[in-house]
Amino acid sequence: MDHEPGLRHVSDHSLLVSLAEEVSHAAHRRVVAAFRALQEPALPGVRDLHPAYSSLLVSYDPRRADRDGLCEAVAERLRALRDAVPPAVRTVEIPVAYGGADGPDLTDVARASGLAESEVAAVHASGDYFVCFLGFSPGFPYLGGMPPALAVPRRATPRTRVPAGSVAIAGTQAGIYPLASPGGWQLIGRTPVRLFDPLRTPPALLAIGDRVRFVPISATVTGDRGGARRAAAAEPRRGPIRIVDGGLQSTVQDPGRPGHAHIGVSACGAADPLALAVGNWLVGNPEDAPAVEMTLLGGTLVFEAEATIAVTGSDFSPRLDGAALPLWTGVEVAAGQTLALGPTRGGARCTVCVRGGIGGARVLGSASTHVTSGLGGLDGRALRRGDVLPAGEPAASPGRGRTFDPAVASRLQERNRIRVTAGAQWDLFTSAARSALFAAPYRVSEDSSRMGLRLAGAALSARRQGEMITEGVSLGALQVPGDGQPIISFVEHQTTGGYPQIACVIAADLHRLGQLRPRDEVRFTRVSLAEADAALRAADGAATAGRIGE
Repeated sequence: MDHEPGLRHVSDHSLLVSLAEEVSHAAHRRVVAAFRALQEPALPGVRDLHPAYSSLLVSYDPRRADRDGLCEAVAERLRALRDAVPPAVRTVEIPVAYGGADGPDLTDVARASGLAESEVAAVHASGDYFVCFLGFSPGFPYLGGMPPALAVPRRATPRTRVPAGSVAIAGTQAGIYPLASPGGWQLIGRTPVRLFDPLRTPPALLAIGDRVRFVPISATVTGDRGGARRAAAAEPRRGPIRIVDGGLQSTVQDPGRPGHAHIGVSACGAADPLALAVGNWLVGNPEDAPAVEMTLLGGTLVFEAEATIAVTGSDFSPRLDGAALPLWTGVEVAAGQTLALGPTRGGARCTVCVRGGIGGARVLGSASTHVTSGLGGLDGRALRRGDVLPAGEPAASPGRGRTFDPAVASRLQERNRIRVTAGAQWDLFTSAARSALFAAPYRVSEDSSRMGLRLAGAALSARRQGEMITEGVSLGALQVPGDGQPIISFVEHQTTGGYPQIACVIAADLHRLGQLRPRDEVRFTRVSLAEADAALRAADGAATAGRIGE
């Protein structure tokens, strides 16, 4: 490797490997080489690799990875690249129908570039493209190598829905939308090729380092051109749990699907992983058993067979056949009984765990529902009236007589104070902005979602604008867009991003993010990596001490 990589920890659970200081083909080659070197064999504790234009983010579990040891292991792998032989490059042809309904922005691009529409299509198809990385959404390729003649800005107003298969350009970049999603790039064509299919191996058609050649065709075919097929769709709709009321947003969740950030799929998973882990212990499940997560308004479930259940997280006033049900306690339920949960009385979410977990198919190794892209869970969506959830196979341990100390739970779920470490672009912000982040509380916006928690408060300004090269994004990163209002990257966050990251929530407090609800006020406190490690040990110790019973 002809450039000495820079390694620095940008949170207590992520390491940034800087491989260049510019966007170039040479930088791309370094990123590809580094990604392949770190991918196999996997390093202990590493959860995800996030390749970008000139850097690679390594997300890891601080419980399983020694920070200094990981840093040295990464450096050793990168040193070995000096003698590595580059692998052969694969070329993938993508058929494209340009213009018309398939490319509604082709006319505008032609006008801006001074070319005829047919010339835009011809120039675009003549490009020598390479996949810099996948991000934004599952399977979305950021393509380098676009002819400079087509360098036009993105749309002033993004579309709320871009059709799957849309071929797009923005600035010097080209890309393809694998799934229907919002987007602000210029749409010049569309491909019938499915770029992302969770049931395919590998699920993403393109991979970092691939070459891409666009081939013009007369028209695309009708039908589904890129929507993720639902692994759960073939599952029988028979089982012991019937949904009478799905509430605002109730979904099937487990700890998530790490290991797929390089194809644009975030780990996702339970918004409050502590509530999930404790709830599963209460009913005798493994910690990774899927459960039902409810948001703000609760819902109603009928158990068509006897079960052992536990409700953890925020207090949604759970009632079993009208009688109050204790939180943080394993409870026996008879066949035909109804569990009703009302609006939250505290945080944002509660978790309903059932002995045996929620059954059903796994998508990329997880039952977790990724609402943004429609993966996992029940058809990739929130639960609704009439849905039936199958129960999984119970574990050997019955989990009877277990409870969790409510006082410990209350302390662990305190959500109005969140600890952070300095983020990847901490030095990019003014001293006034750094002070402002900690000086006064921020309010959680109504526009928040599982993708990001939007905050309102003191605007944070960077010392330099427009110099941020897209990098990997950690769970819990505080990104700062142009308006200066921070956004906390939440469980369905984009795997890469172009906004500077001023700070990152520590691993010990990530579960608290799942209990933040609109209009909550939250204060941030900066801690060191050593303090973050101590906080994680303390949280884990409390979670163990709070367990009462067999």
